[in-house]
Amino acid sequence: MNKSTNEANPLKFTNFIKIMKLTLFFLFFSILLSQATNTFSQETEFTLHLKSATIKEVCKEMEKSSNYRFIFEGNANRAANKKVDLSANSQNIEEILDELLSGTDLSYRVLDNQVVVYRDREKREVKGVNRSVTTQTAQQQKKQITGRVVDAQGIPVIGANILEKGTSNGTVTDMDGYFSLSVGDNVVLHISYIGYITQEVAVGNRTNINVQLEEDTQRLEEVIVLGYGLATKRKDLSASVGIVADPESLAMRPVTSTQSMLQGQIPGVTVQANGGSPTSTPNIVIRGQGSQNGDGVLWVVDGVPGAPINSLADIESIVVLKDAASAAIYGAQSGAGGVIIVTTKKGQKGVSVSYDGLMGVRTATNVVQSLNAEQQIKMRQLSSANSGVGLDAGWDVNLNPYIGVTRTNWIDEIFRSALYHRHNVVLNSGTDTFKNRVGFSASKDDGVLVGTYNKSMGINYRGDLQINKWVKITEDFRFGQSDDRGVDTDSGYSGAIISAIYMPQSADKHYYTGSGFGGVTTEDPEYIAKYGSNYASIHGDVINPLRILTADDRYNRNNSFFTTTGMEIGNIVTGLKFNSKFSFYTNSGFYKNFSHMITEVGKPNASNSLEYSTYRNQGWKTENTLTFDRTFDKHTVGALLSTTSDYYSQRGFSATGSTFADESKNLQYFNFAEAWNKPSDYMTGPDANVALISRISYSFDDRYFMTASWRRDYAGRLPDANNYGDFPAITAAWKISNEAFFNSELINLLKVRGSFGRVGNLGSVGYNYKSQTLSSAGWNNQSQQYGFESDAGYTGTFYYNGKALNPKLTWETSEQFDAGLDIDMFANRLSISFDFYNKRTYNLIQSQSSGWPASIGVSPMLVNLGEIMNRGFEAQFGWKDRIGKEWSYFLSANAAYNKNWVADIGVTTGDGSKGVWTGGGAYRQVPYIYQTKEGGPLNQFYMIKYLGIFQSDAEAQAYTKDGVMIQPNAKAGDLKFEDYNGDGKIDALDRQYVGNATPDWTYAFSGGFSWKDLTLSLMLQGVQGAQAAYMAKYSLLGDVEGNFNRSVDILDAWSPTNTDSKIPRLSRSDPNGNFTTPSTWYLEDASYLRFKNITVTYDLTRMMRKCSHFLDRGSSLSVYFSGENLFTITPYSGMDPETGGWDALKYPVSRVLSLGVKLTY
Repeated sequence: MNKSTNEANPLKFTNFIKIMKLTLFFLFFSILLSQATNTFSQETEFTLHLKSATIKEVCKEMEKSSNYRFIFEGNANRAANKKVDLSANSQNIEEILDELLSGTDLSYRVLDNQVVVYRDREKREVKGVNRSVTTQTAQQQKKQITGRVVDAQGIPVIGANILEKGTSNGTVTDMDGYFSLSVGDNVVLHISYIGYITQEVAVGNRTNINVQLEEDTQRLEEVIVLGYGLATKRKDLSASVGIVADPESLAMRPVTSTQSMLQGQIPGVTVQANGGSPTSTPNIVIRGQGSQNGDGVLWVVDGVPGAPINSLADIESIVVLKDAASAAIYGAQSGAGGVIIVTTKKGQKGVSVSYDGLMGVRTATNVVQSLNAEQQIKMRQLSSANSGVGLDAGWDVNLNPYIGVTRTNWIDEIFRSALYHRHNVVLNSGTDTFKNRVGFSASKDDGVLVGTYNKSMGINYRGDLQINKWVKITEDFRFGQSDDRGVDTDSGYSGAIISAIYMPQSADKHYYTGSGFGGVTTEDPEYIAKYGSNYASIHGDVINPLRILTADDRYNRNNSFFTTTGMEIGNIVTGLKFNSKFSFYTNSGFYKNFSHMITEVGKPNASNSLEYSTYRNQGWKTENTLTFDRTFDKHTVGALLSTTSDYYSQRGFSATGSTFADESKNLQYFNFAEAWNKPSDYMTGPDANVALISRISYSFDDRYFMTASWRRDYAGRLPDANNYGDFPAITAAWKISNEAFFNSELINLLKVRGSFGRVGNLGSVGYNYKSQTLSSAGWNNQSQQYGFESDAGYTGTFYYNGKALNPKLTWETSEQFDAGLDIDMFANRLSISFDFYNKRTYNLIQSQSSGWPASIGVSPMLVNLGEIMNRGFEAQFGWKDRIGKEWSYFLSANAAYNKNWVADIGVTTGDGSKGVWTGGGAYRQVPYIYQTKEGGPLNQFYMIKYLGIFQSDAEAQAYTKDGVMIQPNAKAGDLKFEDYNGDGKIDALDRQYVGNATPDWTYAFSGGFSWKDLTLSLMLQGVQGAQAAYMAKYSLLGDVEGNFNRSVDILDAWSPTNTDSKIPRLSRSDPNGNFTTPSTWYLEDASYLRFKNITVTYDLTRMMRKCSHFLDRGSSLSVYFSGENLFTITPYSGMDPETGGWDALKYPVSRVLSLGVKLTY
C-alpha cells in the first residue's frame, strides 16, 4: 500500500478539489458581479447639456434618468437656486456634483441612491455675493422651522425623514431627534421612519413643530414562516408553533450549537445535553418520544431540509412546528419528531462589514474527588478489616513509605480551565437588483478535560439577483470543516475520569526519568529500577488518565459542502408564483488513531497500532412549487402545489495496522506497518424519495382561519408494493376578539385554535434494508420462500441479506390532535398561550422474533406492530412594558407536562402473551437496568427496590420468609432489598418498574430590563420528575473490584458510628451483592433548577454615531458579557443531573464566562 499524500480524504480527494475550485470560482465571480453592479449603480453615467438652469433643476434632470433621489437639507434650498451652465458627457454623479457645487457653500453625501445636499460652513464662496432682486424676493418667501421627532414614550427618533411635500426639499433628525429646515409658507411636512406610521403636518404660521410618531403595528407584527412558502402573522396562527423570541440575542450566549440555544425557550421542546464534551450535541425531543426507534427532528434551513448552519450569528429566526398538522407538509421527512425551521440572514442594500465575536473560559464544576494517599491507606485498612482478610504488606507505610505520600491529584491533572472563542465576519454588498452576503466563521472549543477540543470554520455565501420584475435567482453556498478530539468517559474501567479516581495519589504522573507515563506505581521507582518490585500486585492495572487523554495521535475531521440554486418567477398573474430549487451536498470525513507503544507500569501498551476510517456521502434535493395568494375584499385565499425528490448514498472504508518500527508522525501509514488486518468497506444506499404536496388556506375578515394540506411520500427503501404514504392535515382558528359582539378594552386578542395531522417515520428501516443480492447470475431479489418479494432462481454461490424482507412493511405513523388558546391583554403587554395535545404513534417498526424458525438462516423480518401515546399540556406567559422614557423590562415563563406510555407493545412471547422491550444499562458487574412493558413509559428502569441499610446483624437476621433469611449473607451496614415476588430470596424475579429518565415537567423563566443603552437578561431552566441511574457509584463507593483508589465520599460509608449514611459498609468482598445487584440504590432524583444564563449588553452605537461618518454609514457597536450554566440546584449526587438517565461519570457540563463584541461598519 502506498503512502497517502493527503490524510484528509483518501476517497477521491481530487473530485473534492474540483468541486471546491468550481465553488470558489462561483463565489469570486458573484462577489465581483455584485461589486460591478454596485459600482454601476453608484457610477451611473450622465450626459447633460443645460444652460441657465438652477442647481435644483440639474438635480431633477439626474433624478429622471437614474434611481437617485436628491434631498436638500435645511437652508441649502436657497443656495440651490443658483443658475449655472452645465455640459457633461458620460460623467458619473460625483464628477457632475463636484463641478456643479464648486463656487458655492454646498456639499453633498451619497447614501446608496439618496443624495443629501447641505450647506457646508467650512466652505466659502469663491465669487462675490451679489444677490439679485429675484433672489432676495425668494429668500423673503422662505422661513426656517425647527422641531423634534419622538416616539410614543418620548424617546428621540434618530434619522427620521423630514420632507416638504411635493418637493425634494428635506432633512433628517439628529441624534437627539431635532431637525431644522427652510420651507415656504403654507407647506405640509411629510415625516416618516421605518416601523412607524407616516405623518403629514401642516406648517401654517408655526416655526417650531414637535411630532410624536406611533408604531406601525401592522408592519412590526411578526411574520412566521411555516414552510413551502407559507408565511403568516403570529396572531393569525391556527397551528401549534413555537417561536424563538430573539435569536440574535441568544447568539450572544457562549453555546456551541443551535440545539443548545433552544433549551428552555419553547414549552414542549425538551433539549437534553449529552454531557459537556465539545464533541457532543444535545438531543431534542418535541412533545415526547413517539417511537422506540427514535423520531428525530427535521431541520429545515432556508427552506431546504437538512441544510447546515455554520454560524449562530447567521440565524435570523427559528420556528418550531410542534404539532403534526404544521409538520405534516414535510411528511415522512419530519420523522414524526417535529420540524424546526431556521431562516438565516440575507444580503441587504448597501455596503457594510460586520464582526461578531466572543471569547470565554470554561471551568468544570462539582467535580468528583479521589482519596489522597493518607485517606486511601485508611480506607484500605478499614475495608480489609471489615472483610476479615489481611492487608497486603505493601500498604504498610513502615515497610513502603512511598505509598503514604501524596504526589499527584489526578483530577486536577485531567481537568483544566479551557478557552472558548467564536468569530463571525460578514461582508454585505447590495443594490436594488443584486444583494450579496458573504460570511466567514471560525470557532475553537477546548474541553475542560485535557486534550479534548472541537474547532470549526465555515464559509457562507448568499446571493439574490432580481433579473426583472418577474424573475429572481438565488444562490446559497455553504462550506464547513470541523476537527475534534473526544474521549470516552463512560467506560467503567478505561474511562478518563474513573481512571483518574482509580489512580493512587502517591503515584507520579510521569516516570522519574521524565519520559513516558507513570503507571500505578506504589513503590519508589528508583528502588524498583535497582532491586525490582516487592509489592507489584497491591494496587491494580489502571491506565494513566493522562495517557488516555494525550498519548494517542487521535482526531476526527469532517468536511461539508452544500449549495442551493433557486429561481422564483412572480406575478405570472396576480398572486401566482413559481419557485424552483436544486440542492447538492457532499460530506466527507476521516478518523485517525495512532496508539503509541508505552512502557507504563501496571498497564503497558506493548505494541503500537494505527486505526483509520473514512467516509464520503453525497446527495441532491429538488423542489418545484407553485403558489397562489390573493385577497378579495374580506376573503384571503392561498393554494400550493409542489413536488420534491431527493437522493442519497454513502461509501466508507476502514483499516487497522500494527507494529511500526518508527512512530514518527510522517511514518504513520499502513505501508510502514509490519502487520495489518484486511481492510473493510461498505456502502449505504443509494436511497431515493419523491413527494407530491398540496395545500389550501382561507381566512375571512381576520376572524376565521383554515389551512388544509396533503402530502404523498414515495420511499425507495420500502417494498415496491407498499412504498407510499399519505399524510393529511387540517388547522382552524377563530379570533373571538374580532367579532362584533366582543367589546373589551382589556383583551386585545382572544383566539381559539385546533389542528389534526399525520406524519411518518421510517425508524429502524435502514438505507440498505431492501438492498439487492449478489449471485453468479447477477443482481436479483431474494427468494419468496424466505418471505422476500419475488421468486428468483439462483445458481452458484450468492450472498443474501441478513434480515428477511416484509413486502407489507410501511411507515410508522404519528397522528396528533392539538387544541390551543391565545390571549393578549393590556395593550398587548401581556401574552398567554395554552396548548393541549394528544399524540398517537402506531404501526411501530420492530422485529417479531416469536415463532421465527432459526433454520431459515436470516433474522426475523421487520413488522408494523405496536402503539405509543403522548399526552400533554403546555403554557406560556409573557409580559413586556416600559417605565418612563428610559426603562423597559420583560418577564416570561413557560412550562410543559407530558405523559408517555406504550398503549400496545405489539410483540408477543412464545406462549402468545405480551412481550417486552429489554434495554441495556449494564455496568461492570451490574446487569441491564432498562425494560419497557405495555402500559408503562418507554425505557423504564427495571430494578430491585432498595429499602435502606440494615442497622444491625439482628435486623438482617430478622428479615425472613417462613423463618428463612431473605438475604442470608447480609450484615449490619448492608443494603436491604425488597422481596417483590415473595419467594423468600432476592433474584432477577424481584425486579420492578420503578420510573424512567424522562421528566414529567420542563420549565423555564426569563427576565430582563433595558435602561438607556444598557440591557440585562437572564434565564432559569429546569426539569421535574426525571430520574437517573448513577452507575458510577459502583466504582466510586464500592471496594469490591481491585485495590483501586476511590472517591472521598467512600469515607462516609456506613459504620456503627455513622448509621445515617446511605453508602453501604466498606468491604473487600460483596457477599450481599450491595454493588452488583441492579437496585434502586443507584437510582436518584435528577430534577434540577439551573441558572442557565445571564447576559449584559452595552450599546455604544449612540456614542459612536456622534461622528457624522459613522452616522452616515449606519454603523453600530455593542459589547456584551455572558455567563452560562452558572449554578444548579439539584438533589442528584453526581457531577451533573443532565445525564439522559444513565451516568458512569459522563463528561460534565461546564460553566462558561465570556466577553463579546458586535460591530457593523
